[in-house]
Amino acid sequence: MLWVAGIPPAFAHASLLSTFPEDGAVLQEAPTQVRLVFNEPVRITQLQVLGSSGRALALENVVSTGNAPQGDLPQEIPEGVYIVSWRAISADSHPVSGSFVFLVGADPERVQTVRATQLQGRDPLYWPLVGVRWGIYLGSLFVVGVLGWWRLLRGQRSSFADSDRVSGAEPLSWAFATAWITLSLTVVAFSLHLAQLYPHFNGRELLRVMLSPYGWGTGLRLVGLGILIWACEGGAVWASGMGSVLVLGSFLPIGHALTSEHPMGTMALLGLHLAGSAFWLGGLWGLERLLGKESAPYPSVGIIQRFSDVATWAVPGLILAGVGMGGIHRGWDWDHPYGQYLWAKLLLVLMMVGLGAHNKFRLVPALQQGGQTVGRSLRRIVRLELVGLMLVLALTSFLVAQAPPSHGRHGMGAPLESGLQTSCEERLNWPEGSLHLRILPCRPGENQIQVEVKGIPAQELTLGFSLPEQGIPPLRRTVAPDGPGQFVVENVPLALAGEWQIEVRLLISDFEERRGQIAVSL
Repeated sequence: MLWVAGIPPAFAHASLLSTFPEDGAVLQEAPTQVRLVFNEPVRITQLQVLGSSGRALALENVVSTGNAPQGDLPQEIPEGVYIVSWRAISADSHPVSGSFVFLVGADPERVQTVRATQLQGRDPLYWPLVGVRWGIYLGSLFVVGVLGWWRLLRGQRSSFADSDRVSGAEPLSWAFATAWITLSLTVVAFSLHLAQLYPHFNGRELLRVMLSPYGWGTGLRLVGLGILIWACEGGAVWASGMGSVLVLGSFLPIGHALTSEHPMGTMALLGLHLAGSAFWLGGLWGLERLLGKESAPYPSVGIIQRFSDVATWAVPGLILAGVGMGGIHRGWDWDHPYGQYLWAKLLLVLMMVGLGAHNKFRLVPALQQGGQTVGRSLRRIVRLELVGLMLVLALTSFLVAQAPPSHGRHGMGAPLESGLQTSCEERLNWPEGSLHLRILPCRPGENQIQVEVKGIPAQELTLGFSLPEQGIPPLRRTVAPDGPGQFVVENVPLALAGEWQIEVRLLISDFEERRGQIAVSL
């Protein structure tokens, strides 16, 4: 049931809105600079321009922070194909990277060849990081959950004190080994993260990453796992609880929760979600071990019943927390990759809830009555639930690499029902006709553009959206009419507040067009 909700250039969390030059642009004159425009402030860790010879151009006056990092190119660069590659840290501490190509006075077909080569070699660390993340999620929640199970065993020992089969030694041994493995994977993930951000690493960059939210989260996890290892070796009474809090808390400052529209509420939901998930994972493991060592009349049936009773409210609670986070991130959009992963996880979780309900209402009561074969059936279903949880965690490893839809609506205000401005409209007039443009919802984020043209037989509409005060160059969209004089442009990322300039171009024929300019304040 883990993370029902949280969590390409480079599967990033900050969205690249536009570049200058544009990807694939064919220029007759050499550009004077390269510029990237994002929907939120980033910190560039690498900005490199490779020429046709494979040598990097020396950039000057590099601006490495903000929404529009840039660098000046040398004067009069020669003709050829140029590859711009970049890496950055987004506001939620995740690595962002990508590349694009442009061409100066050369054969346009070479651009497609170079772009294909770039795509084939993109993100070599993506799959290793997905695998390591899966191991960290599984290991962290397993350690916390198993130690919770161990505390449950100690609390119930009076009812089976003489039974070696339910000794607390086995949970501690499993937790000890898993904590060491998870600690090692955390170090590996941190190293891969550095390699992804900084191709040429030095000590100053290490300090910068350690002081970021990602660095703080990694540090908390390492300290928490160290305390849990000490607890497994007979540490203080408080060590198990303190270590569990630090390990679960280490996930809060990393990722989507920190950069959501309601960070404190999202982190609170995430904390509850993680605690419930650890309880479920550790409890299922404990049940599987108990059922494998006992036979009828099952002396530990009291513990099994207690776990079932707690799960009755804990599991719906963690589902509601996950659904709440999905709502905050606006993640339930099936057309968005984030939404697809989210719905897949929800479907898998609902199947597991069905199995759990069968256990509670059919198998556990039969177990209390001393059924001979019930224990084996219950153990098989518990194993199936454990496999399902591991699959949910695997989906989570992919989910956190996707930007939720809310990240494309950075800074969006209240919902439409709140009475705030829900659209803005402007008009252009020509002697033979007019254009009526409407923007929905006319707030920072993704907007729909509706255009109605009267008196002009337009075959095609091109809109260019720019924000000069933020240095954002035109982001162009071209559409054909949906009906006579009707045009709709979906998902236009007007991510920042300010006065946007909209360049309008109506294509009437191959030889005739109409142009205009509209200013809209968001």
